[in-house]
Amino acid sequence: MKKIIITVIITFIVSIVASSIPGYLLYAPHQLELSGQFPNTVPPIPDFSFMILGALFFMVFTVVVFDKMGINNLKSGAITGIWFALLLFSFFDFTLMGLFNIITLEFALVDIAVSAVMGSIQGAVIGWSLGKF
Repeated sequence: MKKIIITVIITFIVSIVASSIPGYLLYAPHQLELSGQFPNTVPPIPDFSFMILGALFFMVFTVVVFDKMGINNLKSGAITGIWFALLLFSFFDFTLMGLFNIITLEFALVDIAVSAVMGSIQGAVIGWSLGKF
């Protein structure tokens, strides 16, 4: 249990730092654009308390799954993180496209690609941490 908690904390911190660049360059401008188009539905600044809570649940889920899969090094973590993120965010983005008319295919594909990069970083950290602790 100790290695799970340590890994969640380390991965959560690294994820916040690593996601700040795509957040600032890609997601913030898109959020502002959507807010202009749907002012009563999409706020110009997201409610980060819910995003942090969701990210924390996702980190716990990912760390437990990686641990059960026997991921315990940087390389296997990065590779698993890529395909894990590709599948998860493909599901998420294409489901959003099917339910709402607020994101384009271009944005969804960019989001999936960015998520794969972030998944590799998160996976590498998880693999390293599970192997170390």
